[in-house]
Amino acid sequence: MTFINFSILSGLLLATIPVVLHMVMRAKPKRIEFPALRLLKARQPSNARRMQLRHLLLLLLRACLIVALVIAVARPSLPAARYGLRWWEWLSLGFVTAAAFGVYQWLSHRDRNSSLARHQVRERRSRHRIACVFGGILASIIAVGLPWGVRVRGELLSPRNEATEDIPVAVVFVFDTSISMNYRHENLTRLEKARQVAAEYLGQLPSGSRVAVAGLDQEEEVVFQADLAGAQSRMDSLELTTIPESLNARLKDAVQSHIDDRQRVREELGISEASDLFAREVCLLTDGSLTAWKHPDESGLSDLLKVNDWIQLYLIDIGVAQPNNISLANMELSEESSAAGRPLQLNVTVQATTAASPQTMVETYLINPDGSEVRVGAPRSVKIDTGAVGVSVELQAPEGQPFANGFVRIASSDPLPDDSIRYFSFGIRNRPRVLMISDREEETYYLKNVLQPDEADRLGWQFYDCTRTTTLQASQYSFSDFDVVCVVNSADPDASLWTALLRFAENGGGVFICTGAKGIQPNRWDTVESQRLLPAQPIVPVRYLDEPSVMKIVSEQHAVTRKFASDDEWRTELSRALFDRCWAVELHPEASVLMQYDGIGDRPALLERRVGSGRCLMFTSALDNLVNGGSDWNNLVVENWSFIPLADSIMQYLIGATDQVHNFVAGRPVEIQVPPSQRFGQYLLRRPEFRQTRAALPADQTTILISDADDAGHYQIRPFESTSPFLSSFSVNLRDDESNLNRLPPEQLNEILGEDRYATVSKPEDLLQVVRVGRLGIEVFPVLMGLLVLLFIAESLMANYFYDEDPAQRSPAASVAGPEAAVQA
Repeated sequence: MTFINFSILSGLLLATIPVVLHMVMRAKPKRIEFPALRLLKARQPSNARRMQLRHLLLLLLRACLIVALVIAVARPSLPAARYGLRWWEWLSLGFVTAAAFGVYQWLSHRDRNSSLARHQVRERRSRHRIACVFGGILASIIAVGLPWGVRVRGELLSPRNEATEDIPVAVVFVFDTSISMNYRHENLTRLEKARQVAAEYLGQLPSGSRVAVAGLDQEEEVVFQADLAGAQSRMDSLELTTIPESLNARLKDAVQSHIDDRQRVREELGISEASDLFAREVCLLTDGSLTAWKHPDESGLSDLLKVNDWIQLYLIDIGVAQPNNISLANMELSEESSAAGRPLQLNVTVQATTAASPQTMVETYLINPDGSEVRVGAPRSVKIDTGAVGVSVELQAPEGQPFANGFVRIASSDPLPDDSIRYFSFGIRNRPRVLMISDREEETYYLKNVLQPDEADRLGWQFYDCTRTTTLQASQYSFSDFDVVCVVNSADPDASLWTALLRFAENGGGVFICTGAKGIQPNRWDTVESQRLLPAQPIVPVRYLDEPSVMKIVSEQHAVTRKFASDDEWRTELSRALFDRCWAVELHPEASVLMQYDGIGDRPALLERRVGSGRCLMFTSALDNLVNGGSDWNNLVVENWSFIPLADSIMQYLIGATDQVHNFVAGRPVEIQVPPSQRFGQYLLRRPEFRQTRAALPADQTTILISDADDAGHYQIRPFESTSPFLSSFSVNLRDDESNLNRLPPEQLNEILGEDRYATVSKPEDLLQVVRVGRLGIEVFPVLMGLLVLLFIAESLMANYFYDEDPAQRSPAASVAGPEAAVQA
């Protein structure tokens, strides 16, 4: 215990005054005129003992009254701990009190029903009262006081900061600089509010104090500033971080900085291990959002705080209890690269907090090469009934551009604008050129029609540029003029076809093989060139006799199967296709199975093999519905719409469209492929807000790696001082979890920091008071004032009861006796 006004304790000497006054003014025994002298002499010892006990009680109350008054004015304080009774301690105290009162009532009832005289009953009741009071006090000490003392002693066992208000303080301010701190409330962002609170606290620090300021930037070091003005300047320069480090890690850095600084101060001044020149504190200013923390904690922060308990940790809550926010998340394009005129789908999720309006508008814009914005369709009205709702927008790839940029946004404004917009980019390429080879042209009709329907040709919609030819005429075409070459049911391909296909694949082309005919001659598919190209060698056609088989996905993360794996409707439709026949194949060691038939043997259905710079896919059943042909093999092409996205996914993968990624998340590395024919030495990277940087492409690499694309927006890569026609664009968006304004539950916070190892400041204006309690302890002045009032009331009652004559104790005979009968009672 410490005292703010220690000198006032000299006033405890005043407690001797009641003793002196009591001895001078103590009450004398009353002289009572009564003839029954024998009876009075018999009661004399009892009355004397009772009078002495009252003397002592009154003396004790008056002395305690003065002691409590002096101590209260001295304003004592206790080290920070939970001095209040816990619920089980209150329960024990209540039980002991009830038991003592019950015993007293039982004893009183027994005495009233006995044959004792009235004055004997009163004497026994007085003894019972004193016994029950002192017994209850003793039982309370044993049942409540001792466990309470052990608990409080455990909390105070380790030495804490023995600081006073004049001792310099070393403070590390850790600011939450994640995007959620840009939430605006009462015309201040949460980061601005945090700066304001920290600045007010900074102005109250004692002279000689030292301050360090840290945000959530991973590259920042926690360094104590030379003076408080430097600390203020550092606070003012803090900016939001799109790739924040977790609060766990930054708090650990702050604690470690205190440990290192404390050791340095000791070594410089040569002081003992138990001494320090500063009271040390860490102040974390955060909105309490869940995503700023890492749970479960793997940094060992709780153990570090427990060992170094001389550091006081304060969590200042800058957040808003009921945030009002509408955000966009989970944005996804159906294709990262699309042919001109080909539609693609933009999907995004609109989320809203409980305090936000459930009705909003969503707008989508494409950006022209000159920078002008063109809205795509009318704004979409969205009603958010369950906290989140999906929105789909159809985009049309514009003509004459290598890429397109755009954004989708919430039309209305809200306090957190950063998550109300999402940027997107996609590549635009020429229509894929596909060469289809088969023994009969009608065998490729169904495949061609699903890629480029006849109705689309009549309407002028060009999705694929398809060329169909026979196996005998395939040599008339140069495969390098095409993006994909398909070989469908070719029974007797010659060696020159395999050679041309192998060279085409090694140079980066895509080859698709379909074995859906009984007439295929396996020996003609087993050449040196075909073995270097095909994922598997056909062995024999197999028929499912008992029941048709269905196709199931094996590789769910592959570009061809990813959409089927993630969309239940697509997966279900694919599983409805029935297969009666397929080819049994011998799998090549370098091949991988993407889909297989469900049933005996789990035979491969769709296989892949990488060949040089290209790739080859192989389907082991039919892709036509000809009589005595594909109609005997399956119903995939005529009764199942999953054939449409499956064929399109295969072609998009073979032309390399799925290899191009134009949309990234802040903080993740960006890789952009550069075709060998368009290589260059240096390039310019245009960043959001018209910033531009220059970098070099190493001569031995064909990939541009960008590791600092941290800001949300559009980026563009253009060769510098080069004639290369290369041009690329990509978009970066903030992490979706930055929109999660839910708070970290107290239970998880206790697991991260350790229970009772930190103090939470719910109202920033209470920071100084909370910190003062942490430094100096808990001031007990209000408790002592309450005790003082109780002692004053008790003293007054006791004095009135003691000095006033009790008429009930005057014997009736005394009123008629003369003065001669007066005796000392």
